[in-house]
Amino acid sequence: MAYAEEPPPPSIRALIRLRVPRSVEPRELFRLDLLQRLARAYRIEFDHTYAPVPIRPPRAAQQEFLEKDLQLVVVRARVDPRDLASLQAEPAVDRVSRDAPLQPFERRHAVAAAERGGRVECASAEQPTGTVRQVVRDLGVDHIWSGGHTGRGIVVGVVDGGITAYSRPTQFGGWPAIPEAPALGEVIGGWPAADWGTTAEGWGQHGNMIAFDVQAMAPEADIWDIRIWEPDVTFPALVSNAVAAYRAVIDHHRVHGVPHVLVNAWGLYDADNGPEYAFDPESDMALELEHALDEGILVLFAAGNCGDGCPFPGDTPCGLGSRGPAGSILGPNGHPQVMSVGAATIHGEWCGYTSQGPATLPPNDPDKPDFCSISQFAGFFPNDSGLRPYDGGTSAATGIAGGIVALLKQARPDLTQEECKWLLTSTARPIRTPAAHGGAGAGLINPLQAYRTL
Repeated sequence: MAYAEEPPPPSIRALIRLRVPRSVEPRELFRLDLLQRLARAYRIEFDHTYAPVPIRPPRAAQQEFLEKDLQLVVVRARVDPRDLASLQAEPAVDRVSRDAPLQPFERRHAVAAAERGGRVECASAEQPTGTVRQVVRDLGVDHIWSGGHTGRGIVVGVVDGGITAYSRPTQFGGWPAIPEAPALGEVIGGWPAADWGTTAEGWGQHGNMIAFDVQAMAPEADIWDIRIWEPDVTFPALVSNAVAAYRAVIDHHRVHGVPHVLVNAWGLYDADNGPEYAFDPESDMALELEHALDEGILVLFAAGNCGDGCPFPGDTPCGLGSRGPAGSILGPNGHPQVMSVGAATIHGEWCGYTSQGPATLPPNDPDKPDFCSISQFAGFFPNDSGLRPYDGGTSAATGIAGGIVALLKQARPDLTQEECKWLLTSTARPIRTPAAHGGAGAGLINPLQAYRTL
């Protein structure tokens, strides 16, 4: 009896990082015999719509690459998963990684953990626990404004699903939303270069929420819309988009000195979808992040929404191995140099969904998140869209913290990443919720005290 052969597994999206001579222009890469040979040998479908991205080598290897006159360039492709190991063994291939899907760290039905009567309870929060004006007062931001620091001259890059700016035409039936009067800062640029500021459809206006929260704290800060959501693909936000976006930001900063701050309220919920992103300290995204930090850009990442301080809902996207302490702050979100942000309510209650350290990315920083910021308040949401009942998740907390960093950067233009993180951790108000298991970091940020400590 003849048996039919099993069909091959479906190809997967992948990023292939190549070692090529420095004389090769990235845009000419697809003409190389090397890529044509790899395509034939491994049935690779290279994505010619994705411009090859030059990546700075790891910090420890930069001198070696310089001496050998080599560079690293990333291309996007579809690959047979059975060929990953063989492809990785090719002499010219530096890394092969899954082009993992990225998601925002917002939460529609959020929960906060609080200690009552000697025990920890988790209360469902269907309504906001305060307003953005209350956040301003509670954090002492109004006093910082009185000192003449409102974010003027500072540009904050919102790496997200897109923003609809008043200065730009909108797409997909959207409407201009940022800035919202009486904010004085504007959306002044972004990436992709052709259509930044024109859509917030990616992630359901999540990018507008983050921009709003930044300007709620720093009303005169300008915004750079760095959209990693890409329309008309199966999963429109991928690691490859973020890698290309970071490269564009680095190049722009090198010439123009902006943006000064990058706010990243997204990441992975499940390490199985992108183990390279989650665990490899020399992944494409980790190298781009370190390059941005070395350029002097201040970088914040949301810690994530997979902490076990409260029960997981039945429809959680958090992977089984990506929940709770030591498994839920994935990849660059827990890089030891970034400011990793957890969430708390305006009442000082730790939000039990906040991901908990140590970080999964070596060297597995045990002090992640670094601190908490305020979430679950009426800000950009609720609005007429009906998408969310409030600004929530570690996403909103990171937007608020990003605005605070803009204020501190205006007050001290030479402020470094290390100094900024120290200011916010050393002045934070402790959160003593037993359920946190390290998920509260140094506590809830105290911007006024940090400002006075400058």
